[in-house]
Amino acid sequence: MSNQNPAGYERLADIERRISAMQGRHNKNEKQKNDRGLPVGVGAIMGRVATELVAGVVVGAFVGWILDNWLGTSPLFLVLLFFLGAMAGMLNVWRMFSGRGFAVGYFDEHRGSSEK
Repeated sequence: MSNQNPAGYERLADIERRISAMQGRHNKNEKQKNDRGLPVGVGAIMGRVATELVAGVVVGAFVGWILDNWLGTSPLFLVLLFFLGAMAGMLNVWRMFSGRGFAVGYFDEHRGSSEK
């Protein structure tokens, strides 16, 4: 068994080095994917928060106004959907800061850090 190929060991070491580099890049990409997805910079965060809040209120009020005009009701739907849109905007801001995105259902908050 003294007929061992040193070139084979060099090739194996090269393959192991490339696999380790690929795993490091993969882990880095996974870490970036698991980040909260917040915009970079205070101005960007404030702009997104303002956009979420204003968009919820405007869309809710507009749909309420359309429903009121179509059904011939007083500002019942306008007021109702105004507040519903405001709550939707606040929920979107909360989702953004909590890092949950638009995930639905059960969250893994009960798990310890060793089980993740």
